[in-house]
Parts: sequence; structure tokens; C-alpha cells
Amino acid sequence: MRLGILPCQGACNVGNMTSKVALKYVDNERINMVCALGLPLGIENIIKMAKINDKFIALNGCPIKCASKTLDKIGITEYEEIVLTSDFGIEKNKNFKDESNMDKVEQKVEEIIKSFFHDQI
Repeated sequence: MRLGILPCQGACNVGNMTSKVALKYVDNERINMVCALGLPLGIENIIKMAKINDKFIALNGCPIKCASKTLDKIGITEYEEIVLTSDFGIEKNKNFKDESNMDKVEQKVEEIIKSFFHDQI
């Protein structure tokens, strides 16, 4: 069983947080980082690598939901969706050092991981 995490990696505080949260859990054995740019560009090997995962987390910074739309674009429509601005009340801004409530995002990602693997991280 493999879980893919796709952070939006947008050019703002919440986009930056999605990357940091995803990197905390990626181990390349059970939990993989999915390439946010290679999928919509149609890069075949990146799409193949994404599709080896059994489940996905679309980790969106804001309501534009770039991570979710990227998965949708390649036909992956079954995923857990997180939106930092609306799910956690985090305000989107250009302060890349602003990590307000990132701990709450991490807790939610951990819950999803534990429910998928039915064990501890």
C-alpha cells in the first residue's frame, strides 16, 4: 500500500506550508511526494510514478485547489482533500515564513495517514 501526497507548492505562505507538511511525512516507501508540475505537463514517467500510489492526499493551500485540479487532470479523482485556508482558517499572504496553524495541518495529515495504514507513523 502506498500513499501519494501532492502539495500545491504555491507562491504564498499556505503553498509553502503544504510543501513543508508533505516533506515531513514522505519516506519514499509507503508515502511518496507527487510532482505538482510534471502531472499537468503530461510528463509520462511522472504520471506513471504518481499512479503507483493506492491513495492520495491533495494538499491545497487555498480555494483555487491547484493540487486537487492537478490530480483531476490525470484522471485521479479519489483523494483526501485538504485546503489550508478554509479547513484551518489560515489567511493566505506573501509572508513565506508565516507558519501559523501548521501544526493543525500536520495533525490532519497524520490522521489521514493513520487511517490509511491502520497503524502509527
